[in-house]
Amino acid sequence: MGAAEDNFGNRKLTTSHLNQINVLRAMSHSEGAAKEPRQFEINEISKLSGLMDEKEVQRYLFILEGQKLVSPQPEGDFTSKTWRITRVGIRALKTIDSSATH
Repeated sequence: MGAAEDNFGNRKLTTSHLNQINVLRAMSHSEGAAKEPRQFEINEISKLSGLMDEKEVQRYLFILEGQKLVSPQPEGDFTSKTWRITRVGIRALKTIDSSATH
């Protein structure tokens, strides 16, 4: 995920990038003792991320899938309404969160 620059040359996240992070965050809730990533319906991701437009959420899911951060369920079915965050996505979100605090 790239970033834009402000007038001073500082890197700044775009609204699109922030929304992608919100989608990842919404999907990062795990379930069970094994802490396996759970599956989410697009409408649930929409509500949890604060993005009320399901088409917009689906567009972000496609972008994130291209980076291997999320995956449709079943895998490869891009018409699916069910998605989950991948292990790579979980690691990316941890990196984003730790860099945001520094």
